Amino acid sequence: MLTKKDLTAIQKDLSQFDRARERVLDLSRAATRMASSSILEIHRGDLKAANSTLEQAEKTLQEIEKLSVDAPELRSSNGVIVAFQEYVEAITLRKVAQNEGIVSIAESGADHRSYVLGLLDAVGEFRRMALNSLRKGDVGKAEKLLDAMEGIYDDLQTLEHTSIVPTFRVKMDAARRIIETTRGDVVTEVRRFSLEQALDRLGKKIEKC
Repeated sequence: MLTKKDLTAIQKDLSQFDRARERVLDLSRAATRMASSSILEIHRGDLKAANSTLEQAEKTLQEIEKLSVDAPELRSSNGVIVAFQEYVEAITLRKVAQNEGIVSIAESGADHRSYVLGLLDAVGEFRRMALNSLRKGDVGKAEKLLDAMEGIYDDLQTLEHTSIVPTFRVKMDAARRIIETTRGDVVTEVRRFSLEQALDRLGKKIEKC
């Protein structure tokens, strides 16, 4: 039979782990919500609010890291992976919106799984931003966003052994479709813009005659 001392020690460890697990779960949900909110703020052009929200999300993720020191398995739980994935998506969108390039894995603080999946999720947000730019007549910005989308896809396409990253191939296929559709939208708008400029020049020539 187990000694009372051993049973007490086991129960103590289990209770501590359960409390940490519940806390990490709550923090993961909060970080995911904050990252999602910051994405909406970025699309609205409110970068000040987005920066504040992302700062809170970062602090929340750091708290998760601290709680995971004594229980490393918590760091690899699905909720934590999703939280970091959403955070990577948000900070990538912010950097691109500010013409600062793509966030690095070191800057994100995420593991490789959350990082690559977050980048792929950002492709959809780039399309949304590109369409908003096209509606505003900013074709140049839309072209830059398309370049960023293609850059992420092309770079991740070079990776091997990606079968160990759940949903990677599904997200890559989705990103490819998004990029192809966005490329068509941008090309159509560029042609329309070029035609308008040509007609405008023609009209000015006719007026001078």
